[in-house]
Amino acid sequence: METLESLRAKFMDSQPAPLPAEAYESNDPRSGRRHKQTLRESHAIPKWGMWVIGLALAIVAAAAAFIYFGEEAIVATMPAVFLWLGFAVVALAALVVYFLPGVIAMNFRVRRSGAITTLNLVVALAGIAWALATANVLAAAAFVFTGWSLALVWSIAEAESR
Repeated sequence: METLESLRAKFMDSQPAPLPAEAYESNDPRSGRRHKQTLRESHAIPKWGMWVIGLALAIVAAAAAFIYFGEEAIVATMPAVFLWLGFAVVALAALVVYFLPGVIAMNFRVRRSGAITTLNLVVALAGIAWALATANVLAAAAFVFTGWSLALVWSIAEAESR
């Protein structure tokens, strides 16, 4: 059996093990250079894991609210909560779909991705202003849809040309 002093001398004087080849990945496949992966790239929680953690925290918060406020208070306000939750989900989905041309342009690293996103935002704001000023929501919606379609076609055409 080894003594404490011999174990300390053995492990304190030793060099750390070299990093395995999997710890390195190429920054740019054309350059052939390698870089050391950061903690975020190699050991961090994936995005779907963050969603699972968020959902678990929401469930715990809901359970705590249920215990604190009681069943009657929670059940009485449930229809209003579901109404607002449904509105929030639909509004978030509409925003994601509306800014899809900008997301496509940024994802494919299109040179004019800022211009595409700006066009999309300006068309949306102009459509909202038009609808508020003239109360002609249908014409404003047609204007916004046309601008969104142009931005979508522009982003896809630029991404395809790369």
